[in-house]
Amino acid sequence: MRETPVQSIRWSQVFSLLGLNAAVVISWIAYHHYQPRILELFSVQHLSRFLVIAQAVILVGIPPVAGLIGDYFIKKNGNRFVVWTVGISVTAMVFMLVAFTVGTQSLQLTSILPVMIVIWLISMNVFHSPANSMIELFAPARQLPVAMALMVLTTELLNASEPLLIELVDAVGPVSTFTAGGLLLIVTGYFFRSTTRHSEFSREEDMIKVEESQFGHVLAAGLTLGVLTMFINNFVPAWYRQTDNPLFSDSYLISGILLVSAVAAWPLSRLVDRYGIGRSLVYGAVGCTLGLAGIYFIGGVIPFVCFALVTGLSYSLASVAAFPYALQHLCRNHTTLGAGMFFGSIQLAEEIVNVMGIW
Repeated sequence: MRETPVQSIRWSQVFSLLGLNAAVVISWIAYHHYQPRILELFSVQHLSRFLVIAQAVILVGIPPVAGLIGDYFIKKNGNRFVVWTVGISVTAMVFMLVAFTVGTQSLQLTSILPVMIVIWLISMNVFHSPANSMIELFAPARQLPVAMALMVLTTELLNASEPLLIELVDAVGPVSTFTAGGLLLIVTGYFFRSTTRHSEFSREEDMIKVEESQFGHVLAAGLTLGVLTMFINNFVPAWYRQTDNPLFSDSYLISGILLVSAVAAWPLSRLVDRYGIGRSLVYGAVGCTLGLAGIYFIGGVIPFVCFALVTGLSYSLASVAAFPYALQHLCRNHTTLGAGMFFGSIQLAEEIVNVMGIW
């Protein structure tokens, strides 16, 4: 029996989605940390450039494709879990296979190691966008910023904890890390599937703002958030390393900004509700840009700290508002496709920087 459209936040389903996103973030941190070491272990460092390009193509291109397929299955039989189930199953399986390959150092599997990594990148991005697009099923439109604030809180806290997580994965080693990563995806995936089994794939009337999807607005929201993310992750540490007397490592600087963003997400969701998601996205983007400009152009410890706080707070405001803004400009038949376009466009700026080797 299907549930009626939501009138309040479905907390169990929201928390299951948060758990799944946490598993994805942890898996990404482990992958990025160990990938160069694995390539060196099997003497295939010459493939690093290929993997950088492959990652860029996959992160930008696969989410919209997965969204298109997801919308097809929803239209056909009301079920997007086909795409989701295949993606998470393959992702967990490849993680386990990588753990086995590294643990045994099997030379027979060396030739397919890059193939496994590419398959892992694809499968990871196959289920992520369709899963996140379901957030609008778990919260009514008026409370969507609150649910999104929890998403930002979870992901940014984990991203802020990256230096500590890296120390942890170094302590347990690559085999245990990839095994644990696979198991974590399976457990959180099962929890997410079990809590959403009877969800109805229909949007509330107050979420349906357009008869035809306005993909330009979706891409604008994703690109805006992606450019801000890219500058925080790349420009700020590159500039900070050039200062005469850095107070701490650049990784802890990023962690500090993301920590501010995470802690501020919940209270800022009230501002989003008050001023509207479109205006909040603009305010957040402008404030973050001004904060980044202040970091670059104005010297001194106190101004630096103040502008870093402005950057973190504004980035949090933009993060809370961006995805609800994208969803608001999608019709009921293109929700998953639009979510894929949004998450793919977020990655575009970061991947251009990675491919070109800037910073």
